[in-house]
Amino acid sequence: MRVDKNNTIISYKDKVTDSIQVLNKTLELYEAREIFLSFNGGKDCTVLLHMFASLFTKRYPNKTLLCLYIQPESPFDEIEDFIRECEQTYRIQMETIRGTVKGSLFEICQRYPYLKAVVMGCRRTDPYCSDLNEFQKTDLSWPQLMRVNPLLDWNCKDIWDYLHEKDVPYCSLYKKGYTSVGDRTNTVPNPYLKRANSIPGKDEYLHADQLINADEYERAGRL
Repeated sequence: MRVDKNNTIISYKDKVTDSIQVLNKTLELYEAREIFLSFNGGKDCTVLLHMFASLFTKRYPNKTLLCLYIQPESPFDEIEDFIRECEQTYRIQMETIRGTVKGSLFEICQRYPYLKAVVMGCRRTDPYCSDLNEFQKTDLSWPQLMRVNPLLDWNCKDIWDYLHEKDVPYCSLYKKGYTSVGDRTNTVPNPYLKRANSIPGKDEYLHADQLINADEYERAGRL
């Protein structure tokens, strides 16, 4: 069982159902060409891509889901490889833009001026996300988009439960002890996953899904 921001108990199964309802509502409110998904190769947005791509394709079998990858200055090769794999697996159209989140959103809206909604994999435990709603407009100084947040009340265990239950491929960095992935300049394996019997100079780490108190220590590997 999980507890949302109102201290209401929500089961994992109910969270999946609620997220699908949010995504279906998005497809009812917006045309296919008006929606894009923010994707950086991380575990949360991998769940979101798997979930949304299926719904999108079912409703629009002859259309391609647009995704935005905001590329950091020093990306991990594993992330880049995984994103290319996702392009093939889900048959999505990936737009890669290097820059800030705000600047990248402005650029993609210039490339596709009819965009109205961005689907995002934010959770309440992410920085600056604790007070978000499932549907929330961007601030006035940003490109005017509806932010769709279907995973707000999920936590780390929910994410891993979904990935394992659905047998969803995910980036190999999580098998090496990474739990929250930025880029090479600000991310290391989570120290709480370091194996006690590691050889000095050859540290070994447990899989990310083994992190205890994951919602508290998920970002311990971010510098």
